[in-house]
Amino acid sequence: MNIIVFSKNKEIIKHLNEALSLSDYTVQSFTSEELLSTFIGSETLVNLIYHLGQADDEEVLQSLQLTFRDKLNTLVLSNTPHPEQGIRLLGYNIRGYANTFLEHDKLITALSVIQQGEIWAGASLIQHMLHTVTQKNQRITKPSEKNQDDFFAQLTAREQEIAKKVHLGKQNKIIADELSITERTVKAHLSTIYKKLNIKNRLELSLKF
Repeated sequence: MNIIVFSKNKEIIKHLNEALSLSDYTVQSFTSEELLSTFIGSETLVNLIYHLGQADDEEVLQSLQLTFRDKLNTLVLSNTPHPEQGIRLLGYNIRGYANTFLEHDKLITALSVIQQGEIWAGASLIQHMLHTVTQKNQRITKPSEKNQDDFFAQLTAREQEIAKKVHLGKQNKIIADELSITERTVKAHLSTIYKKLNIKNRLELSLKF
């Protein structure tokens, strides 16, 4: 898989290139916003690692995501990640948010996750999002179990079973093993679940609970 790395910091470029050199990825690096934008415009799909290092980098990222949102699988790296920034960036339709100095194996896992159309986010970000949503729900009205049952009633029994396992944080392989089905079947069920519930990924599914 081809990976595009963007950072205005040459040391960060070097660090990421070294980390990715241990994998099978082909890496191309950019330090210029203009050259990056031109490159993305000429491609069908771009797996992008975008490093936030300067004050205006987030504004540039937002512009790229709005212009090329159908072409980008973007993993954003920050030297000082913060939940509020992560939530804001997810609103730009990025696919992942992590620390710049993420361990090599986790970086590779994150890239694999976003390539599959899922969301990669740290535990602190997910906990912050769940806490925020819970607070909002409590201020509005506490949903009854009946309302939740009605919402998930549009799913088949098997789809509900898979949805609950995803909510518990189980990965596709584990779900497949527990249900004696293939990972491909699990993915097919998840695609149907997302479509029925009008959501995009596992994180949104957990929030529905």
